[in-house]
Amino acid sequence: MFLRNQWYVAATAKELGRALTARTILSEPLILYRTEAGAPVAMEDRCPHRAAPLSRGKLIGDVVQCPYHGMDFAADGKCVRVPGQESIPPRLKARTFPMAEKHGWAWIWMGDAAKADPALIHDYHWNEEPGWDPVFGYTHVKADYRLVVDNLMDLTHETFVHPTSIGQTAVAETPITTTMENGKVKVTRLMPDIPAPPLFAKLRGLTTIDRWQHIYFDLPAHIRIDAGGVPADTKDRARGLNWMVQNAMTPETERSTHYFWAISRCFEVGDAALSNVIHGQITNIFQEDCAILEEQQKRIDNDPLRRPLLATNCDAGGVSARKMIEQALAKEAQAQPAE
Repeated sequence: MFLRNQWYVAATAKELGRALTARTILSEPLILYRTEAGAPVAMEDRCPHRAAPLSRGKLIGDVVQCPYHGMDFAADGKCVRVPGQESIPPRLKARTFPMAEKHGWAWIWMGDAAKADPALIHDYHWNEEPGWDPVFGYTHVKADYRLVVDNLMDLTHETFVHPTSIGQTAVAETPITTTMENGKVKVTRLMPDIPAPPLFAKLRGLTTIDRWQHIYFDLPAHIRIDAGGVPADTKDRARGLNWMVQNAMTPETERSTHYFWAISRCFEVGDAALSNVIHGQITNIFQEDCAILEEQQKRIDNDPLRRPLLATNCDAGGVSARKMIEQALAKEAQAQPAE
């Protein structure tokens, strides 16, 4: 179900520190921390000795001490001390996973470590680009990560789920176009000369706008939304609103998702008060999504007939994204060596 030879966001860069953070990724329990030099570490949350949870242990210098028998494991997973004996069995090693930092996030590679090239990390440069101001957030969703992908690839729901912020009739009533661009699924919705939705009016005082949404999907579960609006009469982008909604979905389990997001804007850069307003507004929006997605997951799980999800025109982007995932899963499975 999960692509493994891919980079996933494991945490925000600010989140990792000198403490053991327990986190499940791709159904595997892990611990995350930084060495004294600041390097991020990801280790299986399982002592190779008797399977005790290392997350309940101690971080002493750069070694993790098991809470059960006091064995010490270095950042590369090797056991460096066994209380009461001098020899250390070579097999006494905790699994570790490659990590890297980029775009304000700490990334993890859960597959073949030899293939973990940091150059393959997804491009979210708007989080660091001069002239853009990022706001980071996180939402835990008790639903399949692909349902989150569906949600973001089809913004028709804005009209009905987010009527007090970004939703308006024009979103649901305007058809989309779905194409492939540079190996990514692209969904476009253009809405000229429409009333500004509540959030646009609140942030920029806009009334009648030309509004756009360009949505891009890339593997394993990355979605960037180029969204904004300009005054319909002047087309003046300096008076408009434009942001990049950057969404990195990391599967926790088959039915839960770590949803890391960043909103990078190119207007009123450096305005901390505005950043706080945007963070609060977007957090509320994603919580509204979360409420729908989690109920959706429950109904899928509890359906005795196991009926498939159906699609209409607005689902074209999500359907294409799922097809990319399925094809990549099949390709990765074929590349696995025979046992």
